[in-house]
Amino acid sequence: MRHDRGRYVRASLVDVMRVGQAMKVGEAITSAGGMRANEDRVGHRGTLAWVIDGATDLYDDTALPADSDVQWLVDHLAERLTQAGAGNYQGGAAALLTSLADDVARKQTALSFPVSRVPPACSIAVCVDQGIGYDLARIGDATAVVQGVQPVVLSTGYFDRREAAAVATNEAEADRVIAAMHQRRLHTMTSGDVESIFSGHPNRQLRPHTAAGEWTHVDCILLCTDGFARLVTDYEIYRSWAQVIPDARDRGLHYLEKLIRDAESEPGGSGGRFKRADDIAALLLTAN
Repeated sequence: MRHDRGRYVRASLVDVMRVGQAMKVGEAITSAGGMRANEDRVGHRGTLAWVIDGATDLYDDTALPADSDVQWLVDHLAERLTQAGAGNYQGGAAALLTSLADDVARKQTALSFPVSRVPPACSIAVCVDQGIGYDLARIGDATAVVQGVQPVVLSTGYFDRREAAAVATNEAEADRVIAAMHQRRLHTMTSGDVESIFSGHPNRQLRPHTAAGEWTHVDCILLCTDGFARLVTDYEIYRSWAQVIPDARDRGLHYLEKLIRDAESEPGGSGGRFKRADDIAALLLTAN
């Protein structure tokens, strides 16, 4: 999988390919929301498929061996997920995310990441092909949608509400803005609230949300980051995810991405967010 700044990145093999025992990956896209490097990732290998949404860095410098701390995190996670999928991981999705957070924490310590610095964070959604069935987990504001006999939507408005409240505060002093950002980030890492963000913070308390089922009951599974979820959450281009899935399958993810970018370009298109345009990652899964 190649990640270019500001460009679409398709799955590196054919548009539809077999992975694992029962899961097929259809279209997979990611694109940057602006001139900055894309901090979203989309990938699949073997028994795993995933999307990752890097949280905006809180620092201008970097303490990890990459262009930014968050770029290091999302690339490290993508590498570890690729390895686990290639090894035909078939355990629980939540257990996998916990293991990955432990790995990130160990690696940050080995790289002498400063203990006084807020570590990089991200949201993530992963699907594990367990053969007869699938197992899903998300942490943060990534979304997983199962369309079929037993429809499921793993999503949250928790982070949107926090961001909207912060935007409405309209704090003018830069130091206070930065301090508030650090406080919010640490809260989502360590508070043990109903939601969390993924990180290798030494006091992290992950809050994975999960769903599982059998492939015979599945028409389609969509994994996406919150930039793609703006279709429903911010711009209300679609009233529900049940309406998104048919167009995702019939018209394609690039068609839906264009709807989002068009909405972002309109006056007032930020949707109450800090960023007017956000990075996007999404992929479609079906049963083989």
